[in-house]
Amino acid sequence: MSNESKRILPTLLATVVLALSPSLVSAGDAANGEVLYHEVEIEKTIHGEAHTDANCETCHDSSLYMSEQRKVTTFAKLEAFVEGCNTNLDVGWFPEDVADVASYLNKEYYKFEE
Repeated sequence: MSNESKRILPTLLATVVLALSPSLVSAGDAANGEVLYHEVEIEKTIHGEAHTDANCETCHDSSLYMSEQRKVTTFAKLEAFVEGCNTNLDVGWFPEDVADVASYLNKEYYKFEE
């Protein structure tokens, strides 16, 4: 490492730390963390519901989710079934989309422990 790099590196690191400090302090605030958690949960629910409405309901009626003969008996199986539809029907969801749909279906219908 050159002398110039050795001299600039500490200044650069100090600048980065100072730039990130306000966000690090607010991220540690419990009340702020709770608000952010609820915002993310709401966003995941909206995202999961939108994907479900656009994709799942073309093949499945909501009565499937509440049937006594349903194959889905755990949250892990629910995620696996959602991923199966994603893969077999080439829906094109990313892993976080599959997780959002599974969480939405669980929240609305299944009520499994996650």
